[in-house]
Amino acid sequence: MNATSPLAAFRAALLADPAAQQQLAEPVEPDRFEAQACAWAAAQGIALTPAMLREAEQGAPLRIERCPPAGWLPAALGPDLAIEWLHFAGVVPNHPFFEIAQREARARPLNRLLRLRTTLDTLIDAPRAAGFAPAGFIFHMSRCGSTLVAQMLGAAPGHVALSEPAPLDALIRAPLGDEERHAEALRALLHAWGRSADRLFVKFDAWHTRALPLLRRAFPHVPWIFLHRDPVEVLVSHRRGRGTHTVPGLIPLDWFGLAPADAGLPETAFTARVLEQICTPAMAHAAEGGLLVDYAELPRAFFTRILPHFGLEPDARARVAMERAAARNAKEPHAAFLPDDDAKQREAGPEQHAAAARVRVVLSPSASPR
Repeated sequence: MNATSPLAAFRAALLADPAAQQQLAEPVEPDRFEAQACAWAAAQGIALTPAMLREAEQGAPLRIERCPPAGWLPAALGPDLAIEWLHFAGVVPNHPFFEIAQREARARPLNRLLRLRTTLDTLIDAPRAAGFAPAGFIFHMSRCGSTLVAQMLGAAPGHVALSEPAPLDALIRAPLGDEERHAEALRALLHAWGRSADRLFVKFDAWHTRALPLLRRAFPHVPWIFLHRDPVEVLVSHRRGRGTHTVPGLIPLDWFGLAPADAGLPETAFTARVLEQICTPAMAHAAEGGLLVDYAELPRAFFTRILPHFGLEPDARARVAMERAAARNAKEPHAAFLPDDDAKQREAGPEQHAAAARVRVVLSPSASPR
């Protein structure tokens, strides 16, 4: 399309009007979106047709020189470190995993029309609210209640609790070289996510404990927790369904300080080695604003230890919402929570018990055998 086409004029006018972006981000049905977009364009004197909109969906991403306004959230980080932005139409992305919210947003017609990209430098250089900081971070050894904690935090009005967002993982593991630029990029990314939140919480991937020095450099005053669980139960959970970090090579071995030969270990032994490497930095940095929480303490410890650690005193409405979240299966919110500790203990064999002993040494004295 040339610069004077109706579609180009529509895009330019829409990019200059955040209120219109919000309005047109809300429809999820293509027909409804097309009708509203064409009506809005007509009001601006632009002769836009549904056919033009459908053609635009096949076009190349639109590179912009400034970050889009609040309502747009960073949704992906490309190999070239380009940021993909999606408009979430005011829907709080407090899903069990960020990828669910991302998938829903990507399906909105507005996001197929305005496929916005910026450079990482554009994100870093964007204006930020003075004094912004996330309200708390959640680290974990995996399969130990972190999704539950995130869902309970996100249940309160005004809270945004992002769960393992892929752009954050990509940025943490990006080879940026300069540590301060890396830290500044992390500050910019989380600020972009927190623009519409009263309080922003982030649940990291399990392997992000390996980046604690970088994250503490970026956010030295943000309180954080590390959730752990009887390693026997964690190993059984990964035997039932292996997590990304327990499959050799999906996360580079050197990220965990492991050698190529470690990839040939038996499955349970390899998983235990990874868990050991996840827990070690959390234990080493726990005195730097951290709180260690055993899965066996949940959900009671959420109210007695985690909320105070994050400096939160929820009102009656927020507390009820948090208690309701605690009663649901965190990863399948439509289902009730059912404890599985005893079942996993019964399922564990000698291999899991032997491998768990090594992980317990790292966690000691915060965790002990049952």
